[in-house]
Amino acid sequence: MSKFNSLKFIIALLVLFSVAFICSSSKDDKKDDTKKEDTKKEDTKKEDTKKDDTKKDDTKKDDTKKDDVGMEGAKLYFVEEYKDGKEVGKSDVFTIGPNGGYMTCMIDLKSTGKKIGVGKLDLRITKITDDGEKIIDTKPFDVQPDWDYIFFDQFYTFKSDGKFKVTALKPDGTPVATGSVTIKYR
Repeated sequence: MSKFNSLKFIIALLVLFSVAFICSSSKDDKKDDTKKEDTKKEDTKKEDTKKDDTKKDDTKKDDTKKDDVGMEGAKLYFVEEYKDGKEVGKSDVFTIGPNGGYMTCMIDLKSTGKKIGVGKLDLRITKITDDGEKIIDTKPFDVQPDWDYIFFDQFYTFKSDGKFKVTALKPDGTPVATGSVTIKYR
């Protein structure tokens, strides 16, 4: 019987070491996958930063150009409203009354072939003046990662006239797209 118990003990040890080896191998594989994913994200951020710097310089040279920053081909623009699946009153100039006014912000990624890829986005509203830019507000929104066409109804109430820039940002601060809008009083 003691030989039988010794055999059981040896088999149990072999099983234990096999399970431990398999578990540690899968952890190493996951670590490698995570490292590869982190590297891809870092490379993407570096590419986005280079593109952003180039586009910012172009914007400074020619203020009449559309101010698109972020995912190449992504569009951020404005409409009076998004109703029944249709954009109504697309424009980059809106007139508001003395109590303020709002419009709907649209993001279109269809031409990029990509999805938004995150569950949250911030819309940062910046006022553009002769002295530079001043952040007015940042509004958080929940989105679905698989969306490539998004609307933000009445996302912000504008209470002053002037030129504004709206930038959609991922939670890590990566810009998705930027659009400019001019607000006028009645």
